[in-house]
Amino acid sequence: MRAVLAFTPNANPTYVPLGIASLSSYIKASSQDINLRSVDLNAATWNWLIDQKNEYLPFRNFMQGKYGYFYDEIQYRTHQTVWKQLFALLEQYNLEARFYLERETLTTELQRLLDFQSNLVLENDPELIGFSVMYPRQIIFTLALAKYLNATNSFLTGYNRETVKPEIVIGGAMISALQAEDILHMCPFVEAVFDGEGESGLKMLCEGRNFPEIPGLVHRVTGNVLRNRKTDTISLTRLPLPEFTDLNLNMYLSPEPVAPVVFSRGCKWRKCRFCAHNFSYSGYRKRNTIQFVEYLSKLRRKNGIRHFYFADQYIETADMTSLAEEIVNKKLDIFYHIMCRPTDDYNPEVLEKLFKSGCRWISWGIESGSQRLLDICRKGTYVETIRRIVRDSNDAGISNLLMLIFGLPKSTEEDFNATIHLLDDLEDAVDAVTNSTFQLFDGTVFSVQAKEFGMKVTGRERLLSCENRTLYSNRLFYREKSSDGTTRPPQGFLEIKRLEHRRLWMGPPSIFENICCEHYLLYAAHLKSNNTKRNEFQDYQFPVPSAG
Repeated sequence: MRAVLAFTPNANPTYVPLGIASLSSYIKASSQDINLRSVDLNAATWNWLIDQKNEYLPFRNFMQGKYGYFYDEIQYRTHQTVWKQLFALLEQYNLEARFYLERETLTTELQRLLDFQSNLVLENDPELIGFSVMYPRQIIFTLALAKYLNATNSFLTGYNRETVKPEIVIGGAMISALQAEDILHMCPFVEAVFDGEGESGLKMLCEGRNFPEIPGLVHRVTGNVLRNRKTDTISLTRLPLPEFTDLNLNMYLSPEPVAPVVFSRGCKWRKCRFCAHNFSYSGYRKRNTIQFVEYLSKLRRKNGIRHFYFADQYIETADMTSLAEEIVNKKLDIFYHIMCRPTDDYNPEVLEKLFKSGCRWISWGIESGSQRLLDICRKGTYVETIRRIVRDSNDAGISNLLMLIFGLPKSTEEDFNATIHLLDDLEDAVDAVTNSTFQLFDGTVFSVQAKEFGMKVTGRERLLSCENRTLYSNRLFYREKSSDGTTRPPQGFLEIKRLEHRRLWMGPPSIFENICCEHYLLYAAHLKSNNTKRNEFQDYQFPVPSAG
């Protein structure tokens, strides 16, 4: 069978799609009879937009390290304005794609873009088209392109095909955050949807197996939509690691490639009451440490990749320590980022090992500076431990990003002030902070027990409406109970506004505050590799007093 896997807009032009690379490696290792291609429509679209105007070309050359000096913060911030312009253009195309789906209105500009994307998808005359959807903002682009590909004769131009149209299937992490059945009810041009991990199911699809046999597939049968049982958990040791051979790493907007990698799937903790990230995984499991480090070494040797973004929800301290020791033993010249729960076992010795192995940036799941809220969330962490770990990490030379959630259930003024106090205390040890408002997702403990936590669910997020149907996400809208017993809108947005107003008085933000993940790692590796402490006078050369 001839098949193509496609990653659609709208994601950052620096992101190398891990999902289609992982699926491609599995299929190619499992069967020699499947002609499978992978195409990153997101990166291709960003480059297509840049090619439309000569004034955009210096932006791409700068971001790819061909013009100017990438690590000059002033130059970087200047070119970020073009980034914002291009993102706004993509948002406009996204709006036009919505009109195309909901109102049957196809603008000339959108048709030009869909023609460009269709030509890339149909290059090997596929019998199967698989779209990978990771982010909510990708779903509109994906469905618009699927509709366009399925339109009368749109796929026939320039191809020696008879009457058989390619089957269109959608999968990816985003599917677990919506109702897959709704897609099939409202989009007759989509044959099936994968919910969950897709390796074994995609292989069966490419082998021509019948839909009812394929685990995790949502599909139609005589006018009805059926959901198959999900596949049994596959050990990660049986899954080949992605090598990104199908993707042109030179097309991304970074001076050198930054590859996402995954040591484990799922979360071993699985107790946070707000978390919906595990819904797309078939349980927690991890890879073999020695084999995984050898994989990093192989990517370093063969692909020239030396910057790695660990996309794990988090890696346990013991596993991360073992990985660091093996990286040092192998003498790998790499730099990497990880996400961590700030638990007590991250002591100075462990953090020094991480730095020595190439760790230059850690995103810490802090969530709040209030111990009361951390306990309500069942985070399993402690404020005093957080304070100590962040300082120790900074002393080790690692860049710290604190991930916070504002407007958590039962949050009070005292809880907000506790978070502000923590930020004040750690100001000199932190390079960046991400401020998120609390989101209530269907299926989480907070949603199941919403009333007990002072929340009244009022609706669900609408993504798209057409064919007299509506596609909803699993994000729930709610009002929260105030002190006088009445309900009010969630306070997370107001808390963030208060924080932003306060931070205006703290001076300009660091380069790390408004920068994509891949560039954050590049900057952290560049600035932190000499294990310099955060002392603005450390590199200053004081003038020698004159004789007078």
